[in-house]
Amino acid sequence: MDKAQNEIAAETKKNRLKLLVCLFLPALFFWLAWEPMPFTPLVFIAFVPFFYLAEWGRSTSKGKNFGVLFSALMLWNISTTWWVWFASDVGAIAMLILNSLLMFIPFGLTRWLQRKKWFRWDAKWLFIALWLLYEYGHHRWDLSWPWLTLGNAFSGMPWYVQWYEYTGTLGGTALILSVNVLVYQALNRDPLNVNRSLMMRFRLPVAVVLLFGLLSVLLGQLASDFVYQKKSKLKQPYRVVSIQPNYDPYEEKFVLDPMQMVRDMAKTSDSAGPADCILWPETSLVGNIDVGSPAQDMQVTYLMRHWLKNGPADNAAGDSSLNHSRATKPPSMLIGSNMIHWYSWMGKGKPDVAARQSSNLEYWYTLHNSALWIQPELSIHPIVSDRFKHERLRGSMVSGDIQFYHKSKLVPGTEQLPFVTVLPFLERLAISLDENSASGTLGKNATAKALGKGNSKVAPIICYESIYGDYVSEYVKDGASWLAVITNDAWWNNTPGHKQHFSYAKLRAIEQRKWVVRSANTGISGFIDPLGRTTMRSGWYQGRDERSAEVALDKHLDDGKITQVGTQLALSQTIYLNQYRTVYNRLGDGKILAILLLAMLCLSWFNRKQKQL
Repeated sequence: MDKAQNEIAAETKKNRLKLLVCLFLPALFFWLAWEPMPFTPLVFIAFVPFFYLAEWGRSTSKGKNFGVLFSALMLWNISTTWWVWFASDVGAIAMLILNSLLMFIPFGLTRWLQRKKWFRWDAKWLFIALWLLYEYGHHRWDLSWPWLTLGNAFSGMPWYVQWYEYTGTLGGTALILSVNVLVYQALNRDPLNVNRSLMMRFRLPVAVVLLFGLLSVLLGQLASDFVYQKKSKLKQPYRVVSIQPNYDPYEEKFVLDPMQMVRDMAKTSDSAGPADCILWPETSLVGNIDVGSPAQDMQVTYLMRHWLKNGPADNAAGDSSLNHSRATKPPSMLIGSNMIHWYSWMGKGKPDVAARQSSNLEYWYTLHNSALWIQPELSIHPIVSDRFKHERLRGSMVSGDIQFYHKSKLVPGTEQLPFVTVLPFLERLAISLDENSASGTLGKNATAKALGKGNSKVAPIICYESIYGDYVSEYVKDGASWLAVITNDAWWNNTPGHKQHFSYAKLRAIEQRKWVVRSANTGISGFIDPLGRTTMRSGWYQGRDERSAEVALDKHLDDGKITQVGTQLALSQTIYLNQYRTVYNRLGDGKILAILLLAMLCLSWFNRKQKQL
């Protein structure tokens, strides 16, 4: 009797230890697999402990099942996104709890279905379908936080996911979960596995992983022409300068004289030499520029005059490598800016969900986090002076083409209060990053909008928007031939946050097969080619750039350089534009989700039939 009790006690202790290990393993695996850690392949086994916990939870109470799984999910969230605390402690706690709760939903629904007598399908494959639905929905509501979309994990090894030009990150999520299911089944002690060797058990998951790796290498070779377009009929080189001003957002960015910062950034931009486009980061122009008359703003006027006076025609004398357009006209500029929209309103309530009332009760205004595209022009007024129609200049006037886009994917809690249309009192809970920055609900564009003209239109992706692959596709549909990410990543200090944010841009490059140029106030600025390879990048803050990273990844890339003025950096390189639209861009997440759901349901049904044989 004592022997039997001891065996039961030992078995119970063993199960508890196994449960405890499975509670912490996912957090460890995902921490090691996620950027900036280099062990990305661990994502192929990181979900196996979750499956064990879910299987254990089937035979226990709802409370215990929820407690164990929620704790494991919370540890995963903490291990990979703990750095949000530096921007807002309250926001970080709310994000960690809510995201963990949302991640539990697919587990909870799967458990509920498994406990129904009529349910006969294979629950693991059905779980993948539910998880894909969760990720898709989490991209599209007021509390959106898709940072931990499983497909983002491959930003650490972009060479492996060249097939993202067909599936986007949803395809990556489906692959990761599918391999985890196959590994879990190989580890199970069912009769089919008892007499099999480890090699036989794991041959299927290993084969799937290798097959997708081989497919990715082949697709990368096919897509390599997008990098420099050597064989393309449309060879359109385009010189871009991206600056990194390195202003501390807490102590300098919204405190220093705005015009002095503009002058300093213009000087840094000049140090890089001639360009077709100059890229400045998010909120570079901190004074609120009036949407109705941006050309009258002092900062905008100064910039147009500056590049008309110090244009490339002067700097490029003797430089025969420059194309004609770059040598004869000033560069266009894409600049992050705070903007304001004023309007009068005497009706009841607010005229718009993002509107705020001024001190004059008749006037309302909306604040925007925006991108300004400026093409300076010089208007000449000639006088015909003789019979040969020689002209004398009577005078000139600075003008230009100005376009703007307002950030649409807003950060929950800081730029957008969730559900304020139905719960207006939430507006008072806005999280302010500092006393000078705009907080609360901002105005936004209804859709993505490419800026510029002709074949050189650019996608003005503002900060948080760069993690939304399907939304970035909308810029390309509007004519963008290259992607620009303007951001300010210093809110998180020198933590994995800004490294993950930079790395996710590699996936956007693959999905759209476009060059990505990134300009960060602090964080990482750089250039990413259409294969997701970083060709040049800066480092963290105040000019401490990673000089070793200046070496090009391709021997033909010999025109990139980094210049430094004080603590500011200017990165310049020639990129190549294209109007190509990938399969992913044409299908979008909705159709890809439908295809993947159908595949998972078929696998769930097929495995159910197999078990009945």
